[in-house]
Amino acid sequence: MSDAESKRFSAAGLPPEGLPQQCVELCPICRGAEVLRASPELRDGWQSLQREALVTMRALIDHYLERLDAAESAPSSPRVVDIPIE
Repeated sequence: MSDAESKRFSAAGLPPEGLPQQCVELCPICRGAEVLRASPELRDGWQSLQREALVTMRALIDHYLERLDAAESAPSSPRVVDIPIE
């Protein structure tokens, strides 16, 4: 790698090729990735949880869209009716 390329990578915050990326010892992102990589059962459970969360979000969006469609198709009659008193 040329000197100009290494400067460009260091300016972008990327490590030069051949050097492993270093992380803080207690980085929660790296620790979580290591746990998920190590345990297939935990990885499967995490994927199931993600799927359920996405299905729930989809159901909420569908429900909201149905409410919007129902509000648009509802007759535009006034909600308040004036009743004359004799």
